Amino acid sequence: MKNGTLLVLSLCVSLLTCSLIAKAWSEWAALALMICAGIPHGSFDLRIAEAKWRGSSISRTKILVIYTASVIGMALLCVFLPLMGLSLFLVISAIHFSEGEASAPPRLLGAAFGISAILLPIGLHPAEAQLYLREFVPQDLLRGLEGPLLQISRVGACGLTALLLYSIVTGRKVARTEAFQRLLCLGAWVVVPPLSGFAVWFVGRHSRQHLEACVVFCKTSRTGVPRDFILISILAIAGLLPFALRFDFSRIEEMFAAAICLIAGLTLPHMVVSHRMKDIPLR
Repeated sequence: MKNGTLLVLSLCVSLLTCSLIAKAWSEWAALALMICAGIPHGSFDLRIAEAKWRGSSISRTKILVIYTASVIGMALLCVFLPLMGLSLFLVISAIHFSEGEASAPPRLLGAAFGISAILLPIGLHPAEAQLYLREFVPQDLLRGLEGPLLQISRVGACGLTALLLYSIVTGRKVARTEAFQRLLCLGAWVVVPPLSGFAVWFVGRHSRQHLEACVVFCKTSRTGVPRDFILISILAIAGLLPFALRFDFSRIEEMFAAAICLIAGLTLPHMVVSHRMKDIPLR
């Protein structure tokens, strides 16, 4: 838990420093973190799936085929029907993120915070968000939503701040630590550009917490990191390469669009596999 707080704080300080020098540096660094440190957190999914459906008629090969088909299908949906793909991805992410955050007390606040991890970085920085989302959402629609979304996000951020401060003051040790980490993430959503703010939470909390839950798999490896985790992580990140046929990777908004298509594809089966993960006997 202490290492988690240190990681979140380090990400906040590093990305804030970069943004003060040049926002572009901060956003490119955040995108690199999301790809290189965020994507691999699902690389234990095959092992989790085997544990989850152990004793069923679903073989390892069937799991792998269904998983891969889901990734490709969802990614293609984002490429060819971008608004529909993004909308479905946001719904899936809201469910997945809220479930993850609800595992820490208080649960209702956690669920709200998980959803806020998607909405607030966008809503608090609508001008920058328009740049990143223009591959998916018509610009007229984004401009029309800019004012209301900003106001709602400001109210939501104030409400979350009050609840988190209350949890720090009144909660037990674990609840206080969780609330402090969330408060740091919330501060990043407000202060730094949208990708940087999201990366603080996505890498510092979501990805880290999932890997901590999967640490049991590392105990079976002599090196401390299983070979299949390394291989799957490399293959997952390499999944960006085909998108170079459609997007210009030298432009951050198009690199972001490619990353979203890939992450959307990976998130759909990842959410199914990791649902109620705490109840799965991973050993």
